[in-house]
Amino acid sequence: MIDRVLYYFEELAKIPHGSGNTKAISDFCVEFAKEHGFKYYQDEQNNVVIYKKGNKDTPPVILQGHLDMVCEKEASVEFDFEKDALRLVRDDNTLKAAGTTLGGDDGIAVAMCLAILESNEISHPDLEVVFTTDEETGMFGAQALDADKLSSKRLLNIDSEVENVLTVGCAGGARAEIKLPVTPQFLPLDDEDDEDVYKVTVTGLIGGHSGVEIDKGRQNSNIIMGEFLNFLLCHDYNLRIVDICGGKADNVIPNETTATIFASYAGYDEKENELETLIDEFIDEIKLPTDPGLKIDMKPTNLPRSLEDETTKEALCSFLGSLDTERVINFLCEAPNGIMAMSKDIEGLVETSLNLGQLYLTINGLVARFSVRSSVKREKQVLLARLDNLAADFKGTMTSDGHYPAWEYVKVSPFRDKVYEALKEVFISAPKVEAIHAGLECGIFCEKIEGLEAVSIGPNIFDIHTPRETLDLKSTEKTYRAIIKLLETL
Repeated sequence: MIDRVLYYFEELAKIPHGSGNTKAISDFCVEFAKEHGFKYYQDEQNNVVIYKKGNKDTPPVILQGHLDMVCEKEASVEFDFEKDALRLVRDDNTLKAAGTTLGGDDGIAVAMCLAILESNEISHPDLEVVFTTDEETGMFGAQALDADKLSSKRLLNIDSEVENVLTVGCAGGARAEIKLPVTPQFLPLDDEDDEDVYKVTVTGLIGGHSGVEIDKGRQNSNIIMGEFLNFLLCHDYNLRIVDICGGKADNVIPNETTATIFASYAGYDEKENELETLIDEFIDEIKLPTDPGLKIDMKPTNLPRSLEDETTKEALCSFLGSLDTERVINFLCEAPNGIMAMSKDIEGLVETSLNLGQLYLTINGLVARFSVRSSVKREKQVLLARLDNLAADFKGTMTSDGHYPAWEYVKVSPFRDKVYEALKEVFISAPKVEAIHAGLECGIFCEKIEGLEAVSIGPNIFDIHTPRETLDLKSTEKTYRAIIKLLETL
């Protein structure tokens, strides 16, 4: 039954479609609409709405998913998300991508919708199929979409990752960026003095989605890097940061961070402070069962070229002085991260959290990007104010964007009841009804369309936002059957 779903998923996988790079995949959907004679709408944000007349005289329904994917890869894999097609790996029950994220979040929704639109055998009311963009970086597509293009008061979002679960509410959130200005110093590279230069790497962490998996207590490589550099300072090492970089998206728990540093021992007991001994001691202190593979390497390296002296044409390397180095390290040690509060109303649900997902150094300063989430609007604002104060304490600035509202649970929803019954019939068990800490676009649509009934479902997708991302094909088939069953009953 899912042959056409997987066909379209494979076609989508050929098109690079990371967040911010959605024009090509948006045009693919437009071409699909043209080929099948469907009315469509495409806006400047690359959102697409495809309209199909139904064969039932009942109110229309919206099917919705997002076009963009999170781009993560294994460190050893050579892959260009701007150019390369995903390399799919399939067996009897799973679909993965070799060494990269799969884009099942949310490519499987797009593929299902295209298969439904294509079919002439499915009974359904009028369909308004909505494909949004840049969901992963701030739900910018949903926020920009003209809701006047939609007439339905019922929305099925297909962006959940656990089968037979009815998601009925989610946290709101925002993206925050802190910039700490620095005054770089420069060293001519022809000094050929790399004796005290080291490359430090924090690897082996599991990582994951900063909303779905923040409750699992997984460690953050950016935070660990700051703590390790501070550990070296506390053991009488003089440090100067040359470069530091970790994470690729604010909403992904980073699993790898690297730093290039000058490091020289300035104490008295050199034997007690050998690097290998210190690294082992530090790992023993902070390693958690959530991330048994944590590894820290500190190996000699060469200074990187930063720029060229305009007068002498010498290659130069920039680095931070002692005060800026300590300021960056102290900032990383004080930055809040992880769960801030649990829900007082729903047992086991995270209420408020944040994730230091991206960290990098430029000539102008350190940039740190956070994903902030809360199901309570006031608490989200409190957390953003805390980050603003943190930035000010370290002589920096904080800005935020990508704000999206919480999706609040509605007690009475006939549409939700129909989705519940469709899932129950296909999965032969009562669906679980829950609110989640991750963000969904339903809250934005509910703000835009008065009286909208929204529900989110999806098949099992494991380890989303990581190179281990895996789509469960049997779960996908059952979820697809449940959507078709729903359409037949509307």
